[in-house]
Amino acid sequence: MHLNLEPIGIIKRVANKSEILIYSDFEQVIKNIVSKIGEGAERGQKLLVIHKNNNIKQTDGHQVQVTKATLLERNGNLLTISKIDANEDSVIDVRLDLNA
Repeated sequence: MHLNLEPIGIIKRVANKSEILIYSDFEQVIKNIVSKIGEGAERGQKLLVIHKNNNIKQTDGHQVQVTKATLLERNGNLLTISKIDANEDSVIDVRLDLNA
């Protein structure tokens, strides 16, 4: 089965943390997260980031990766998270980790 998933954002590595820029067309993803946890309660929340791994060593370009991260800060549609092993990866989805 082949699915075509449209990215909702991109991951950038910045020093000892990572940033997820959610494209403006998909700001509803952030609104959904904030509605579940409350405004101002974002810091320290555990997230699941689903992203397409753009690692050149990966032979199958159709694989996605799920990575756990801690939300450090939210500024509009920019999420600053704990450092993850991803850079320039396309973000498919961001969800609250309900098992954390």
